[in-house]
Amino acid sequence: MSEVKTSLPSGLAKRAQEQIQAGWFPDINSLVVEALRRYLETHRDELMERFIREDVEWGLHRDE
Repeated sequence: MSEVKTSLPSGLAKRAQEQIQAGWFPDINSLVVEALRRYLETHRDELMERFIREDVEWGLHRDE
């Protein structure tokens, strides 16, 4: 397991705490892990395309 430290905008942190208090998640770590997992699963193709395009652009223009 890797540890990551992050900061959340106050409004987002408040909404996260509301979800925890409502019993949807046991703690902030569980909420963030689930949110990140879902984001990466649903945006996989979009992210891969973006990274490939960035790599191609870098390859085409690296000597400029």
